Amino acid sequence: MKIVILLVTVGFLIGAYKKNKSISNPYVAFNILWVGVAALINIGNKYVYEPSTTAMTCIFIGIMGFNLSRFTPKLVLGRIKTPHTDAYDINYRRAYIFSIVVLILSVLSAASAIQSFMGGASFSSIRSDYYTYASGESVYMYYFRNYVLSPLRYVVIISAIIGVLQKKKVSKWLLINTIGIIILQAITNGGRYVLMNTIFMIICGYSLFRNKDHITVKQKMIIAAVIALFSYVIVFLTNDRATFITQNMTVGERLYHTVYEYFAGSTTYLGEVVRKTPSIVGSTHGINFIAGYIMPLFVVLNFLHLIPYPAVFTVIGTYACEVLQIGSATYYNAMPTIFGYFFIDGGYVLVFVEAWLFGYICKRLYLRGKSGNMLMSAMYILIFIQICNSSTRWFFYSSDYCLAYLYMNTVVKKYIGGGVRTSSTLRNM
Repeated sequence: MKIVILLVTVGFLIGAYKKNKSISNPYVAFNILWVGVAALINIGNKYVYEPSTTAMTCIFIGIMGFNLSRFTPKLVLGRIKTPHTDAYDINYRRAYIFSIVVLILSVLSAASAIQSFMGGASFSSIRSDYYTYASGESVYMYYFRNYVLSPLRYVVIISAIIGVLQKKKVSKWLLINTIGIIILQAITNGGRYVLMNTIFMIICGYSLFRNKDHITVKQKMIIAAVIALFSYVIVFLTNDRATFITQNMTVGERLYHTVYEYFAGSTTYLGEVVRKTPSIVGSTHGINFIAGYIMPLFVVLNFLHLIPYPAVFTVIGTYACEVLQIGSATYYNAMPTIFGYFFIDGGYVLVFVEAWLFGYICKRLYLRGKSGNMLMSAMYILIFIQICNSSTRWFFYSSDYCLAYLYMNTVVKKYIGGGVRTSSTLRNM
């Protein structure tokens, strides 16, 4: 099965790249990721078990569903009209204000972590403290962090990326604040996620805007410097968070083990989740696909004592975030791949359906963003993170990620009198 997945994914990648030679194309990016994952699984890792047949079948069906969405024609009911492609722009003044607010709050949030680090604590212990702190923090602060601060962080980062690529005057200060926000977030939770995802967003933004906006040598130098800085911090955190398995490895061996564990270990973890709790399959009835959007509503209703918080939202946190053994001395949690969320939603059928729907949404956002619609470009950069993390977790289960799409509208302004035009389909993907 693992060699079949590799060959099929390579075939889809070649077909997608021939149609659109762009790294930001959803089918190119998605298949590059899964070719890498499939290659890692075929090479193997002696510290990680091979994925189960159930997990591999799930991955195969999901890859098929996502890629087949590429051949789906535009779904319309009647005559649809869309805004002019040049009717939107970023309100950089508002984005700059947001960046100041988020930076200040990030400094306050990172204060204890910085103090711990200066006292000799490792980022591994800092990360552990961060993810166990929620039980002792204010409920209001918890929801503020997840429903306001985290979503705005996405908005600020994307605004800064677009600002640099479009050579906006405010982007210099916006960039400085944004880099500070990203590094402080990495320090606060001792994690590499925000750094890696920022690199993904930069790559996507560069690919989207390089043909429309002339990217100067200075801009390329800024982009390269930021990526190099974040890559160095990722390596530093990887070394600092060494486990007893990796502490005697060389830097190269440690990086390979980390990459394998992070990208391919999730497939093994999916199999272990299902093996331990087989009744989990179909228990969420399709809710996982949009959970991040509807959970805040039930949080409010529960807070007002109108409706109890539905148990269906706790399934993932209870069973698919549990620490499980995926190797003789390797443990993993919380990342069963996006197809794991779909499998839990409704078995193999919903793996295919939801993977196809996700692919189709990515396709539509990409076409609209590539055509010059600034709002769709910003939203596509945001969803590009999910494409690049499809081997780990489903971000649309998290409210902070989903709310970022809504908050994006607060910094993207529409020109008055932009008008409408009948939409046209772009070049076949």
